[in-house]
Amino acid sequence: MTTDQKVIGSIGLLTLVILIGGLWLSDKKATENQEKLSQPLVGEEIADLGAQHVAQEETHPNYNSNPPTSGWHWAGVAGAGIKNKPIPDELILHSMEHGAAVVWYKDDLTENEVELIKKAFNRASGKKIMLPRKDLDVPVALTSWNYLLKLETIDEAKIIEFIETNNDRTPEKAPI
Repeated sequence: MTTDQKVIGSIGLLTLVILIGGLWLSDKKATENQEKLSQPLVGEEIADLGAQHVAQEETHPNYNSNPPTSGWHWAGVAGAGIKNKPIPDELILHSMEHGAAVVWYKDDLTENEVELIKKAFNRASGKKIMLPRKDLDVPVALTSWNYLLKLETIDEAKIIEFIETNNDRTPEKAPI
């Protein structure tokens, strides 16, 4: 066998391995996604207020929950990650419409309490946002499109479960 034949054979074999590996990973991802979609969403289902876009200066009716889970929102998105200050509901809602699970915490929690929430947030996978909220009536509230879970205590397992179960299960799949 010549060197050229060995190189061509090696390239062919490598291509075959890559194709088989890609198909296996694709099938595994599809199975994981199907398992996620078969799980019921976590939290209380809140009536859908729709997904109407409004201009920033435009007024709109009040939301039907605190924090909101659907309704009027602006064209921009909040972006994933941990935020250190409140962001307008209209931006968060558009991110939620795109699949974000949102962890809201009462803005007067201690630094240690916020760190516990961050720990849970960072351990969870998926599209997610974490931010403080001034008028929150519980220490932690979790929202996704049409779902709300209020926590009286910081429960790491519940925060992770909510994010991983509810994220990216929305009408519009897009960057958050």
